[in-house]
Amino acid sequence: MSTSTAPPTEIHNLTGVLDTLVENTDGTDITLGDIMKTMNSRSYGPLLLVPALIALSPIGAIPGMSIFTGSIIIIMASQMVFNLSHPWLPQYLLSFKFAREKLCKGVETLKPWSQWIDRFFKKRIPFLTKTPFENLIAAICVGLAILFYPLALLPGAVALPSGAIVLFALGLTTRDGLLIVLGLLLTLACLVTAWMLWTGNFSA
Repeated sequence: MSTSTAPPTEIHNLTGVLDTLVENTDGTDITLGDIMKTMNSRSYGPLLLVPALIALSPIGAIPGMSIFTGSIIIIMASQMVFNLSHPWLPQYLLSFKFAREKLCKGVETLKPWSQWIDRFFKKRIPFLTKTPFENLIAAICVGLAILFYPLALLPGAVALPSGAIVLFALGLTTRDGLLIVLGLLLTLACLVTAWMLWTGNFSA
């Protein structure tokens, strides 16, 4: 499998991220390393967005994928907390392989939604997307990703925390502070849900 090499780019919307994932990969199987190379961006936003989108998409239903994506988010967001300029992932995560067909199907499922959502992105409350708020958002993403581990036992349960991380990552990517606010609200919903599950007060 080969991945095309391109100069660092700045991706400004969700559809751009999805298009990049498909257009810059090929072959039957792809690795996480291949996917991260497609992002070839100077911003942490798209790099954080990719594993969160994978967890939220049908690919997240693959056994163990929630744990895998959660681990990636924890590592990436932790580096973001300390403003490390060059994101790093261990080789055993970069070599994780799955069928590219699953990626393409996931993108196909998400793209109609992404095209609709992209119309609403604007540069609102931009100070929320910059330091020190950017570092605080990264720390929150670490906490949300930790929730992936217990919630992985329940089908579809990681949708809430992964959805919140998607909002945060999109907010950072598009410099839209309103998405950060929405991410905080969804984070609150995640915490309430996790508390109810932990205490046994949750009922369908």
